[in-house]
Amino acid sequence: MTTQNPAQRIKGQEVTVLISDAGVLQDTLTDIQNFEMELQFEIISKGYLGEPSNRKDEIYNGAKFTMELHLHTEDWFSFQSDIKARAQRVQPDLIFNITAVLSFPNGDTPTVLLPDCKFGAQPMSIRSRGDYVSVKLEGEVGDYTPSLS
Repeated sequence: MTTQNPAQRIKGQEVTVLISDAGVLQDTLTDIQNFEMELQFEIISKGYLGEPSNRKDEIYNGAKFTMELHLHTEDWFSFQSDIKARAQRVQPDLIFNITAVLSFPNGDTPTVLLPDCKFGAQPMSIRSRGDYVSVKLEGEVGDYTPSLS
């Protein structure tokens, strides 16, 4: 009699999120507590005379992301300054990329690239004496690129 091992699901400890600023890996922005990515689709609904229900279609509007990280160096402020410099057109050619590498238990290692990220609000929280300082980063991209292993 053979027994099947249940398929193991991937956990956060098997995911690495990498941030690059102008092609340079931000190797100190690694204390990422959570990461969320969402593809943005919009449903279009149109009704036509003589038809009993609306026709449906969809369009793709890119992707958005959020992440929260803890700080252990002042490098966050340098990164944030670069984002501000691009937004103010002081350095308009800066490109920020985020890559997630997923290492599945079966050996698959797909990567998801969020190229040329545009950023929104960046709140910093100092909740109490015993809590870590955290920052939240949110943004959007025009498209994302998954690469299967």
